[in-house]
This record gives sequence, structure tokens and C-alpha cells, in this order.
Amino acid sequence: MLSEVRDSPRGPYLDLSHLFPEGIFAFVTLHGFKGTDPEDLQGFLGEMGRPVRLVHRVEQVHSGTVVEASSAPCAADALVGAARGEAARVVTADCVPILVSSADGSRYTAIHAGWKGTLARIVQSAVRAMDTAPSALTAYIGPAVGPCCYTVDEGRYGRFEAEFPGWLPPTGPSPSLNLQALNALQLTQVGVPLSAIHTEARCTTCEVGLCCSYRRDGDRAGRMAALIGRMA
Repeated sequence: MLSEVRDSPRGPYLDLSHLFPEGIFAFVTLHGFKGTDPEDLQGFLGEMGRPVRLVHRVEQVHSGTVVEASSAPCAADALVGAARGEAARVVTADCVPILVSSADGSRYTAIHAGWKGTLARIVQSAVRAMDTAPSALTAYIGPAVGPCCYTVDEGRYGRFEAEFPGWLPPTGPSPSLNLQALNALQLTQVGVPLSAIHTEARCTTCEVGLCCSYRRDGDRAGRMAALIGRMA
């Protein structure tokens, strides 16, 4: 695992800040964390010694749309920020949370990549929107449903085969997708070094009690927040 689970008065979380350049902070909240609204997370960041004046969010719609954080809230699935003392946040419960920062910490993005966003190559669109050299980026791919649990029908699998020829491993009797791996491959395709892509080896569906999973718990599933920001 990339990060140890830590606890706070609000609940368990992962601190990912050590993966990113100085001046950038990043966290993923886990199952049981109390409150993933921007106001709740603003309070959490203050408690962590990383106070911000604003946590940006979008109305996630399983799209390939990327917006500047200053345009939020709006319908989109990735935010690109630059301002000091601010953060960008997405929420997930099986979909892939992806956090990216430039080498100097001047640009950062939070991405929500479900199967539709992955198919639409939203992570590549977000990297291009950062308008900085991909070779100098650092990326974190967070907990998501793994191929062990994410079986799909032939129709959906076929759409991925058509979009990513040669990227999918041979399938067995029950086709499955590895959305984390597909997003990592997309990052390398646009020039992000493999050594700068950090993938969390946690399947949200398998990690009962630790991760939120809509596939496992349905409407009872909570949400995990992935957020990244720049120190003031």
C-alpha cells in the first residue's frame, strides 16, 4: 500500500502529501469519515494544518468534461486548479479518483473516472488542461473497484476493446475491467512517466469496512473524497 490508514476525529483517511511536490497536499477519506461536503473538508484541512479558504467541487455526471476550478460548481468530472490556499475535490464509491500535480505545484487537478469517464479519456483531457509538461507531472490513482470484482457484460467490454486495442488482457468466461490500469496507461500515453504514477492497491469492493463501494452496498454506500490543493 502507498499510504497507511490514519485516523482523525472525523474518521479514517489516507495522507498522500508525501507523494507530491512541496507545497501540495492530498488526501483520500475512507468509509466512516464524517462529511465529504466542501465545508466539512475545509474544516478537516484546517485540523490537518493545511487551512484553505475554499474547496472546489463539481456536480459529477460521469462525463469526460474538465473545467477550471474557478468555474465550479458546474456539471463536470474533473477540476483543474492553480490558486494558493484552495483545493479541488471529487467523490467516489468504486469509480477511480485521480489526483495530479505539476512539478512546481502551480497546477493541480482532481479527476473522477468511472467507466464512462475512462472510456472518454478524461484523465488525458485533464492533463492537457493543466497546460504544463506531462513529463514533469506526478499522479496518484486512488482506491477503486478492481478487476477481481468489476465484471461487465460483453457489450461494455467490447466498447473498451474498440477504444483501447491491445490494452486489455485476455478475458475469461466473465469479462472484467481494470479501470485503474487503464487510466495509468492513458497517463503514460500522454507523457507522464510511469515512475511518477502512484496506484493504490486497494479494491473498494473487497475492502469491507475501509472503502465505500456502491457495487457492494448499493444505496447504503457512503462516499470517499479525494482532494488535492496548494498551500497558502
